Amino acid sequence: MGLCRIALLLLLGAGQACAQPSNATTEQTKPIFLPAPVRWDADMLRFRPALSQTASDFANLTGGIAFGMSAADLNAKLPEPYPGMSWNALTLANEYPGEVRYFGVPIDSAGSLRMGLTACTGAGSYLVFLFRAEGFFRLSYRLIPDKTCPDTNPAAQQIFARFVPMGQKVALSVRYNVGKTQVVDITDATAGYLTPIRWRQGSN
Repeated sequence: MGLCRIALLLLLGAGQACAQPSNATTEQTKPIFLPAPVRWDADMLRFRPALSQTASDFANLTGGIAFGMSAADLNAKLPEPYPGMSWNALTLANEYPGEVRYFGVPIDSAGSLRMGLTACTGAGSYLVFLFRAEGFFRLSYRLIPDKTCPDTNPAAQQIFARFVPMGQKVALSVRYNVGKTQVVDITDATAGYLTPIRWRQGSN
């Protein structure tokens, strides 16, 4: 086939494509993944998120819960608060160095902290609130599969996706598994040496 004929075929193909209605492609194309916008430095060597959510965004997402709150103040924000909540009423979390205490709630009773889940979580799934003497520093989702929900991975993905946009100066989000339990930890970015410590099942 000669070059002239190839060029003619290409021109005809381009003409047909231009002749299509402008909304034909829009109606048939569905984006699968849209990367978050980023902002590059002047040398185009490093980038950071163009939109980084703040501590106020975190409090809006969690129904008014913020890092640094006391156990009593955080408890009062829950849909079904425990009576008589105080620092001394909390259980010790033995996997942490120093004095760390916690309490938990079933995920079905977590109100806005369920993050609008559409995936199943398992009846035994729960949230843990961890405290130092300085206040609340970690929110930990423990998603346990059962017969009605044999896979809690989709729920963990949904929760993780809600917290990831938080700025790294506000909260650090990690997702991992302990045995069959899916865990999503949301930690105060100022927690220092406690930040990388993960939950170990059966340590308490």
